[in-house]
Amino acid sequence: MECLYLLTIFALFGVCSSDEGWFWHVTDFHWDFSYWTDQLSCNGMNISQPGTFGNQWCDSPWSLVEESIKGLGPVRSQVDFIIWTGKDLNYELVENITSLMQQEFPNTKVYATFGNHDHYPTNLFPPNNDDIYNATYLIWKAWINDDSQMDNFHKGGYYTVKLGNSLRLIALNSNMYYTKDTATAHLEDPADQFRWLEQTLNSSQAANEKVILIGHVPPGYTTPRAVRWMTKEFNQKFVDIVLRHSSTIAALHFGHEHHDSFRLFYKGENPVATLFIAPSVTPWRYQLSNGEIEPAHNPGARLVKFDRQTGKTLEILQYYADLDKVNANKQFVWTLGYNASSIYGIPDLGDDSMHEVVGKLTESSNSEFLNFVKWYNTNGKNPTETCSSKCHQAVICGLRHMTENAFQKCLDQSTSTQTMPIPNIFVTLVSLIFLAF
Repeated sequence: MECLYLLTIFALFGVCSSDEGWFWHVTDFHWDFSYWTDQLSCNGMNISQPGTFGNQWCDSPWSLVEESIKGLGPVRSQVDFIIWTGKDLNYELVENITSLMQQEFPNTKVYATFGNHDHYPTNLFPPNNDDIYNATYLIWKAWINDDSQMDNFHKGGYYTVKLGNSLRLIALNSNMYYTKDTATAHLEDPADQFRWLEQTLNSSQAANEKVILIGHVPPGYTTPRAVRWMTKEFNQKFVDIVLRHSSTIAALHFGHEHHDSFRLFYKGENPVATLFIAPSVTPWRYQLSNGEIEPAHNPGARLVKFDRQTGKTLEILQYYADLDKVNANKQFVWTLGYNASSIYGIPDLGDDSMHEVVGKLTESSNSEFLNFVKWYNTNGKNPTETCSSKCHQAVICGLRHMTENAFQKCLDQSTSTQTMPIPNIFVTLVSLIFLAF
């Protein structure tokens, strides 16, 4: 009887209700080898006094790349794994970052994906065997730790690993679906990755596994300028696969956009999968030819709490480095920016909870939307500029609608002209169309 009583107490208070783990998500380091000399990434600006750890007009000096990785351990060194979702300019940098991560986290697996700049020429990942795939497999082989994945990696730079008895990670090379990749645009299934993805998800379902999907170029739309990174056809195929296998997919974690955001996949009105987009390490921002300037943003790194059995996202702790302060102090440190469950008032970051967040964001004047906007650029500054209600509606459309027809239909329903305080984050996105992003 006493034992039964104790078991009841444990159940009521959830003592053994979940097996919780943590992982770091870092993305878009963007090393600028010319930062201290020609400043090739700095938008044509002449930065006379570039900061030790970077400048918000430029991509990252090596000091930022190095210290951003070294700074993770003091925040939390005991993590289940690290995901690194690409875009690091060349093989040599990928190799250097790999070595640095192995040095700083010798007992931690890092699951990495290619970014669209990781191939030369940029944005042109081939749909077949290539030197970059072969060479990179050799340096990531110890992390993948499964020779059965070698053929798929050599073919297209994708692979899968088991994270536990009931959890699997799938690492995609979504750069092959990028609108700028002319090497793959004419194909139905570059490197057979779609077919392999479906087969792997089917096998996971049969084995009662849940899956975490990671990649670089995300599906859906960056808003409100309606930038779709994948071609229309590839985007539709990707979304269709996620919807078909949503009961198996626990979450998606991508990069590429340099901003802090998320999107939901829906079946009707039911949320079935959540795509989390992590902000970049690079602080680079853009200045348009008409003089409009993207708000400055700081480097970011993300710590994710998850359920080891189901893969469900439980919490996101978003960290940033205040460039002005770390440059002035000559010492790099990650600072906690926000706790997602707190700023959005939700119990966890599962699909139903993120659907609740979308509902809160539909009110443009409430604290949840202002917090979303505040951290979109990972700078924590208060809103100072304006955006019409049409702009706000575009944000909501991007959070809810992943395919072209649904997204455009949602945009067409926006008729309001009211304005609200919000940083001019949206002008920035026009520039991204013209960059090798």
